[in-house]
Amino acid sequence: MDYWAGPARVVNAVLLFILGFIAFDLLFFLLRAREANFLVGFVDAVAGVFLAPFGGMFSWQSEWLTSIFAFLGYILLAGIVLAVIRAVQLSRRESALRAERAKAERRGLAERPLDEAGERAPGR
Repeated sequence: MDYWAGPARVVNAVLLFILGFIAFDLLFFLLRAREANFLVGFVDAVAGVFLAPFGGMFSWQSEWLTSIFAFLGYILLAGIVLAVIRAVQLSRRESALRAERAKAERRGLAERPLDEAGERAPGR
């Protein structure tokens, strides 16, 4: 199975969704966009959900710094999840290869003829 065809694709899509909203919220904040605008208000509301865990960590923290912390936090979280997915996929692949090798060896031993002493002839 291709690495990007499974759960890693979903994790990347979710990460891009979250980071996209945070980036647009930060851009609108830096450009001092009016929150009365529907699009600005919508982006602010959605991004606010993702920014909430990172807000108010420090008393001197501003909104743009909260966005930076959120960016780094979500990238770190996605990196950890992607590393775990990769490790599980590699482990499964190695287990399947070991099982295939063991099966092939058993088939190979059974197919080799016995010699005069009753031993299996060495494999080719």
